[in-house]
Amino acid sequence: MFLGKVVGTVWSTKKSPDLEGVRFLVVHPYDLDKAPTRNIVVVADRLGAGAGEMVMCAYGKAARSAIGNQDMAIEAAVVAIVDRVDLQESFSEEMRDAAKELVRDNGRP
Repeated sequence: MFLGKVVGTVWSTKKSPDLEGVRFLVVHPYDLDKAPTRNIVVVADRLGAGAGEMVMCAYGKAARSAIGNQDMAIEAAVVAIVDRVDLQESFSEEMRDAAKELVRDNGRP
């Protein structure tokens, strides 16, 4: 699983029949060792996450289980909309500061 910020929506009028009615989001994953990654991931969403929200996403079988169909042609899905992230004091000062910056205002600018 990974945490990320919703940065957009994917719109598609033609898709596989098993994907009908599924909303797709563009998610920018967080890397707490550094900063938000340079990558983006397209994820299926049945929870109604919106732009700017922090989400927890799963890959593979866990993603398909969250959507409710193991035969669905998806690789990643939103499994939670994050309200808050609490970090243990065992993190280094640099990592703690980076994490706090990422989760400030639930990932909103």
